[in-house]
Amino acid sequence: MRIGMVLVLIALSAVAPARAAGLSGANDPSIVIGFVATRSGAGAVGGLDSADGFALALKQLGGRLSNQEVRVVPVDDKGSPDVARRQLARIIASERLDMIVTAVSPSSLAAMLKPLAESRLFVLNLEMPPPRVAGPDCNANMFTLAPPNDGPHQVLGYHLVADGARRLVVIAPETGLADLAVAALKSSFPFEVTVLRPKRGAATFEREIRRIGEIKPDAVYSLLGGGMGGAFIRTYDAAGGKDMAPLYVSADAIARPLLQAMGDAALDVRAVANWSPDQEVGGNKRLVSDFEGEFGRPASERAARGYDAALLLDAAIKANNGRTHDVEAMRAALRRAEFPSVRGTFHFNHNHQPIMAYLLLKVTRDARGRLTHETMTPLLKEWRDPHSGACAMHWADEYVPAPPKPSKKN
Repeated sequence: MRIGMVLVLIALSAVAPARAAGLSGANDPSIVIGFVATRSGAGAVGGLDSADGFALALKQLGGRLSNQEVRVVPVDDKGSPDVARRQLARIIASERLDMIVTAVSPSSLAAMLKPLAESRLFVLNLEMPPPRVAGPDCNANMFTLAPPNDGPHQVLGYHLVADGARRLVVIAPETGLADLAVAALKSSFPFEVTVLRPKRGAATFEREIRRIGEIKPDAVYSLLGGGMGGAFIRTYDAAGGKDMAPLYVSADAIARPLLQAMGDAALDVRAVANWSPDQEVGGNKRLVSDFEGEFGRPASERAARGYDAALLLDAAIKANNGRTHDVEAMRAALRRAEFPSVRGTFHFNHNHQPIMAYLLLKVTRDARGRLTHETMTPLLKEWRDPHSGACAMHWADEYVPAPPKPSKKN
């Protein structure tokens, strides 16, 4: 099925005529989007999900945004910041781009921030940005559809407090992002937190399991990703950890495409997320069924972000009457775009970061016996990141959400 999607995008590229200088909007038959994603190497699972989610929504829209033909220029950063910067420079120089979509790691995004700003193109970012992008380095042309790194960890802290937890063990790698995550968690969980640091590349975790048994926490939170994340989940299950304390992990560690390899060890593992396949919102059911039918794998939270990005662009361009080259009008349309997000509540804060809902999910089995996600409870309906106060950018009619409320214990 992937071949079919590739042919659709190639066909769109082939029929898109060159644009005459000075023409735009309804007089311009083509919108050109550079899509920079990690399509090979480390992080390719997430990058491909984002790109395929975007492509699926675009196909459902007939290959058009606001009835204008679209040409997507795919770029692979291969998980490398240097490659990301070089490839971005290449497409900016060689293509007449209207906008850029990014689905890369924080380090690759950081490497692209200066050339992106200098390009003055609109950017839709589908991955967690460096914290400064949400604060003092906020950009009037960059819009992020993924929450800042703080979000899931801070919301989990609120939930654990409301759930009666007072003692927590965190399993964290020796990285700067993990340190930020622990700090965000502690900002909302003012009780005992013990951080255990496994050796880099560890495949077994006897020392950590032993310490968990000694501490007897109310919950365990793993920030390990990739192979280490899966290995810890399996080790925790084999050691009977679920009888000691519930296991929470980052949503990436139990992304739906990874679940089958974990088997029963993943059952009942929990995560804070912005999306679940069972959400009764927007076109979520269509996304779930069509994504698997098109690509032969289950949809993920990153696929939902890519899908949302296409719907957002369609709504904003329609609201702007197709005038994609009217910068001020297009920026205002993106800020206020109303679209059927498959993730529920979605608005942009004044720093162009999302105000959105969070939920608690767990791994379970669907009616066909396959591992999947199930929503346990909504957590916060409208969360805004803590960095927005450092962003000097403001605009008229900013969205003002209701005050956030911690989840209540069931």
